[in-house]
Amino acid sequence: MDLTIVVSLLIFTILIFSGVPIPFSMLTSIIFLTITRDISVSSLLPTGFASLNSVTLLSLPFFIAAGYIVTSGSIARRLIDFVNVFVGRMKGGLGVVAVLVSCIFGAISGAAASSVIAIGTIMIPEMEKHGYPRGYSTALISSAAVLSTMIPPSLAMIIYAFVTGQSVAACFLATIGPALVLAALFCIANVVMVRKMPSVEVLPQLPPDEHKVVVRQKSKAAIGALLLPVMILGGIYGGIMTPTEAAAAAVIYAIVVSVTVYRELTMKNVMLNLRSSVVSTGTMMLMTFFASILGRIYAMEQVPQHVATMLLGLTTNKYLILLLINVLLVFVGMIVDELSGILLVTPLLYPVILQLGIHPIQFAAIIGANLGMGMMTPPMAGILYIGARTGKVTIDKMMKPAMTLILFCSIPVILVTTYWPPLSLFIPTLLGYVK
Repeated sequence: MDLTIVVSLLIFTILIFSGVPIPFSMLTSIIFLTITRDISVSSLLPTGFASLNSVTLLSLPFFIAAGYIVTSGSIARRLIDFVNVFVGRMKGGLGVVAVLVSCIFGAISGAAASSVIAIGTIMIPEMEKHGYPRGYSTALISSAAVLSTMIPPSLAMIIYAFVTGQSVAACFLATIGPALVLAALFCIANVVMVRKMPSVEVLPQLPPDEHKVVVRQKSKAAIGALLLPVMILGGIYGGIMTPTEAAAAAVIYAIVVSVTVYRELTMKNVMLNLRSSVVSTGTMMLMTFFASILGRIYAMEQVPQHVATMLLGLTTNKYLILLLINVLLVFVGMIVDELSGILLVTPLLYPVILQLGIHPIQFAAIIGANLGMGMMTPPMAGILYIGARTGKVTIDKMMKPAMTLILFCSIPVILVTTYWPPLSLFIPTLLGYVK
């Protein structure tokens, strides 16, 4: 690989670690390469603009907007109350509630940060009130937030489908298996760890008649929130709507439910949330623009081929190469968010996995699982820092439970996803998206 390419990668990495926003870090690398490689800027700009002219990307701003509206309302509160009725009254039940609600909330927002803020704001004080250490509660909710990047509709999978040209619906389905296994392991690990916490209270069981009444009340209150993921996923996989149409319908539905049914948001609040979503979408589009240009330069310089040659030259063992890819993906997930990570590494690794005979849809699940773990892995651990701010707790009090969840939950799921294709391919194959 040419020295200037290596230097451009080093510049990008150093800038990221220095706190420079990702789009501007990419731009700096682009400027360096255009000067040192004598590349015409005018030949690159059409590539950037063409990348934004994508039907796949059109769903992204709608899902982001829906996530903002849902996070600002009390949909998370209603989901928590609904799940709590069924599993909250056992030892460690509130921890299980937090994990399960993260799954449901992921089917609405599709973003880990939104999940931490919406669920953590409610659940962390509630868990502390019932004897859970604040650091443990925050670590569990922050770790479970990565489920939002894997449960469809996932913003990360939309970007992966855009970069690789795969079906968005198939990429959505690929991460369901790993996400459900990860959620189950989080629940089991929580129950085991809570047994060693004598301060944790067990909520008293309600009499059967009273329990039935509460179930009806909480179910009725949560029905509007529960119908949102049903509408999105049912519309897509029922062939009624495209992902973009489902995303647009989700925005309208979230506004109607929050304003007229639950009456928790005013139209002024809605407009403020939509404005915030536009800012986030603009940042995402700017990053996509520069990532496409940078990817074009790397393609011209045959960087993906060099990466493939380098990895395949280290060993001929397919399983060792996959292990190296996993390590790289976790590292990338530690320094950038999941959307940026997919834009950066997918063009470089895609030729490698094709040569290894890995199905592109399975690779979607591998990337989703690895980048999710990267977000909760020190020293960067972006999602843990967001959780620490939400839970008002220092990161050191979160570290032990977070590392336990990584060791016994995240790593096993990554390995099974990587080395056992049916976990990610069974559902897409069953529904006819993979032959």
